[in-house]
Amino acid sequence: MGDMISSLLFQPPPPTRLKESKVIWLTNSYGKRIPAFFIECPKDERTGEGIRAPLTGETPPPPSNPKHLPGGASQYSKGSGKSGMGHTLSSNNSGGKATTATGSNTTNNNHEGPMQQQQQVPSTPQIRTSKELEMSLLHHGRVGGGSYGGGTKGVNSPCAPTILYSHANAEDLGNIYPWCKFLSKMLGVNIFAYDYTGYGLATDQGDPSEEYCFADVTAAYTYLNQTLQIPAHSILLYGRSLGSGPSCFLAAKTAEDGEAVGGLILHAPFLSVYRIVLESGCTLPGDRFANVDYAPFVRSPVLFIHGTKDSIVPFNHSERLLDTIVEPYRAEPLFIKDMGHNNVHASVRPLFVERLREYLDRHVLPVLRERRKHEESMRSRMMNRVRSARLQQSR
Repeated sequence: MGDMISSLLFQPPPPTRLKESKVIWLTNSYGKRIPAFFIECPKDERTGEGIRAPLTGETPPPPSNPKHLPGGASQYSKGSGKSGMGHTLSSNNSGGKATTATGSNTTNNNHEGPMQQQQQVPSTPQIRTSKELEMSLLHHGRVGGGSYGGGTKGVNSPCAPTILYSHANAEDLGNIYPWCKFLSKMLGVNIFAYDYTGYGLATDQGDPSEEYCFADVTAAYTYLNQTLQIPAHSILLYGRSLGSGPSCFLAAKTAEDGEAVGGLILHAPFLSVYRIVLESGCTLPGDRFANVDYAPFVRSPVLFIHGTKDSIVPFNHSERLLDTIVEPYRAEPLFIKDMGHNNVHASVRPLFVERLREYLDRHVLPVLRERRKHEESMRSRMMNRVRSARLQQSR
């Protein structure tokens, strides 16, 4: 039974290729080698925050204006008061209750403002090699390079979050690279994506399994957190479909370890594999990726995204998973009318991006800014003490 479920659950596509020089190789706890890539977003040199590309209808601030926008202000102006998206939100903002997207979009600005912008059109996000990332850490004390916060060195408190992306079933790194680059460009975030054992360049490492997937996402997180020294609160987990399994597992595990990640985005998730086809009422022996059992232990803000016309994973799986999340961690979900399972069509992408930005602005970036301010304050105090001690010694 278990082998049959695995053969249906895991359907790797024919492997696609990435430039070998851009692949970061990881080794999981079973000794399996899996590929990954890191996409770095352009950042504001003063603040270290990610720069977002404008949506259709948004106008970047003029280069002559050196001031950053205050909290709560839009980072781009919108012509005629409209975004040009052709979508609206029908919002029921009551403690994480469902929001269904349809029609034409209006923006709620009653929350922490978007990431502050460098006064120029954003450049393209870049894929980085492991050597480039490690050199950046060595020379700047953090991934991303550059200087901010008064040019302090050695402060690894980036305000551009890093998304750890777990892809869907019939995908691999080559398939998802354009989508990940799009997310990095539009959201102003770094993206770290990896392949599961048995997928893509790791097809020679054995057949995929739930155990390997959990080991794979743990290896990816360990690389970010320990090798690149990106703190847990700066890492967001994004799991699409099959990827919701390893993402839920890791979100619960980091919370249990006392180092909860900064956020969790679940795109077309399922309660468990068996429950997609059979309403069992409980987790049966042999079931896989029982997200419903991990979700109650997540202690990070959770955003659910699901299409109401999903014919592969029923839409109500997200609704029911939302009910299992502890109330303070429920972000307002995005349920998109008439969207299916496999694609975020061009017609809904502006809405999709805007809602992800709202999630970042409300639940993630304020924490990163506060942490950075605290670290800079501590560093300033320490430097003052050093100066005082030197002054006393010179007398």
